[in-house]
Amino acid sequence: MSDTADIVYGEPRTEDSEAIGRLFFEDMTDLGVHKTREEMNDLAQQVIAASQSDPAECICWVARPGADGEPCGVLLANFNWSLKFAGRALWIEELYVTPKFRRRGIGRELVAQVLDYAEDHGFKGVDLEAYQGNTPASVLYRTMGFHRLGRERFYYRLGSQEFL
Repeated sequence: MSDTADIVYGEPRTEDSEAIGRLFFEDMTDLGVHKTREEMNDLAQQVIAASQSDPAECICWVARPGADGEPCGVLLANFNWSLKFAGRALWIEELYVTPKFRRRGIGRELVAQVLDYAEDHGFKGVDLEAYQGNTPASVLYRTMGFHRLGRERFYYRLGSQEFL
């Protein structure tokens, strides 16, 4: 397969939930976050339903090799209100491309499509985070015009209090 010529981008299909769950699971495993495959499959079903609701509650787009291929990349963006941007913004919660398909511009294209969507729909900005040490992600975002913020991010988990 050559670069991105054979890659098709678009909304996920309902039957993609297990493949998207696998991508979520791969990413969480790579990051050392202990989630079960079942949890990620359930989340994928919820995300697909939320992205297809009217009005949509989030954006979920996939990249796949060919029109009938199984998703090899996924992007999940949530809608929120931002003081920093003084209006509606998108938060890219997840960008993941399976290792076999990396370095072909798939992640860049998924992010570019979200930036186009945000501009076309009146959003004021897009936020995201990358884990420290994820140099390829950091380079990608900087070359696309994202700016690094000088702050820390914290989380509080409701329910069980395990660490990420």
